[in-house]
Amino acid sequence: MIQEEYRGARKWSRNKQAVATVIWISFLAASVATMLFFALFDPVELFATVGLVIGAQSGYALGFFFFWFISAGCSAVTAWLVRTAPKRDQQQT
Repeated sequence: MIQEEYRGARKWSRNKQAVATVIWISFLAASVATMLFFALFDPVELFATVGLVIGAQSGYALGFFFFWFISAGCSAVTAWLVRTAPKRDQQQT
């Protein structure tokens, strides 16, 4: 029997943590946005106005990925702004 000592969870690099945070937060935001948007609008009728014949499930999926893309962009910009902001203790000249 092989016994290996558990050394705890591996530490993530700062970049991996930022990417995971952006993906998770944007996923949650896109989920809420999709629910709210499609509570008001029917995806079949919405896409029919631009000449696309699409099923309801496909419309929901396209809407979700659209909201996820927009949310990921906003989250990524926010993460970048937070990481590049000057430190509080730093003197600005």
